[in-house]
Amino acid sequence: ELELRSEALRPMIERIVRIHRPPAEEKGLALDLVIDPALPEFITCDATRVAQILNNLLTNALRHSLAGGQVTISVEAKADHLEIAVQDTGEGIAPEDLAHVFDRFWRADRSRSRDSGGSGLGLAITRGLVEAHGGRIWAESSVGKGARFTFRLPLQEADVLHPITQG
Repeated sequence: ELELRSEALRPMIERIVRIHRPPAEEKGLALDLVIDPALPEFITCDATRVAQILNNLLTNALRHSLAGGQVTISVEAKADHLEIAVQDTGEGIAPEDLAHVFDRFWRADRSRSRDSGGSGLGLAITRGLVEAHGGRIWAESSVGKGARFTFRLPLQEADVLHPITQG
């Protein structure tokens, strides 16, 4: 179950990026955050679960990117939803595998075990958390050019009424 509350969005996302910056730097990756200036100051969500979504997506992006690459998190406010994307310059996902990335226990590299490649549950859990918020998630990719995972969370009327003021 979700514990929905009005949450300050920007500080939450900035904190998550700060947590992932040292592992990114260790791997020789640039980690960038692009936030829409029209972003609402608060959104109604379960902050713990949204953090889990972002952590899963960032962990995967860092895992599948090579030194010298880049991971970019972009956060954009649309008319009735928030759109957050995590894009990497990693190996990408084959077209035949793209439809399965959110399936439970599925791994693109069948030779990887739980020890070296995770449980195959991270993206399935991520999809469940996004959908529990009334949102949706999808992936786009080109082999050799990286992947982009995007999720949308609906904005409540109260969220839209409190945009961040520029100071």
